[in-house]
Amino acid sequence: MGDQEKETDYDYMRYKYIIENIKDVIWEIDHNYVFTFVSPNVKEMTGYSAEEMVGHKFTEFIDEQAKNYIYEKAKQRLSNFNNADSLETLHEVQFVCKNRLQKWIQVAPRLIFVQGRFAGYIGATRDITDKKVHEAQLNKHISELQAMNIALETMATVDILTGAYNRRKFNDDLNMIIQQKKRNGMTFSLIFFDIDNFKNINDCYGHEKGDSVLHGISRLVTDNVRSTDGLFRWGGEEFLILLREANLASAKNVAEKIRRIIQAHDFEIPRNITISLGVGEYNPDENNDQFIKRIDKALLTAKARGKNQVICC
Repeated sequence: MGDQEKETDYDYMRYKYIIENIKDVIWEIDHNYVFTFVSPNVKEMTGYSAEEMVGHKFTEFIDEQAKNYIYEKAKQRLSNFNNADSLETLHEVQFVCKNRLQKWIQVAPRLIFVQGRFAGYIGATRDITDKKVHEAQLNKHISELQAMNIALETMATVDILTGAYNRRKFNDDLNMIIQQKKRNGMTFSLIFFDIDNFKNINDCYGHEKGDSVLHGISRLVTDNVRSTDGLFRWGGEEFLILLREANLASAKNVAEKIRRIIQAHDFEIPRNITISLGVGEYNPDENNDQFIKRIDKALLTAKARGKNQVICC
């Protein structure tokens, strides 16, 4: 045996050893996606022997979604074969093993051309099932953290009893809307209202019924203002409605509407519930506290004049 033959045999044995011992499966398919070669280690990955796969199409071993994906990617690569190396070369699909279970595999194909004509693909396949499982677990964990963050944010800005925003959220929104007014001159107004004789409701019908009234009023107001407006619980039975892009006349109309709706609503106690309301449009010459106190003073005037009415200031 000559030196050249010995060298050829050595190269053959070296590549055979590499192919049979690496974890990735090496394969070759023709232009019809039919396997012409599959490395023997495919059985460990899929349950199929190399002999069972050679002569069969690659697409026989993947699900319908993966099949459509592979066909589309192959079409793209063939239509751009001059720039094929710049296209996506790693594809992740689900392979249907011999036991009918599915594994996630990563496919790395390379176009083969013979005398300028497309002849098929040569490539490698790697089992990435564990990676996909870990990714799914990580994504689930991230989703849970995001949901937890949303819940924490809600707890920090929403009054649990009524579902209205809380006082902290009001202060943040008021500062934000004042900055918007400074930039674009947007008009906005505030309604400050209080439930009339609320202590008597608790004393006569119990705190549970009083809580139900607070929640019911919150729902009624939210359902009857714009999504851009905001309802805030100031404390106890006091609430604020922040009306964006609303002048005093518009805010008064909203206040009257809310007053009538609450008076007419059945809260399942043997008496009507009424509210007193103060309404005012923002004046840039006053600070936040002065603005709120001015509306609160209008509310107190409404209560002093007999309750169940709207006073503007």
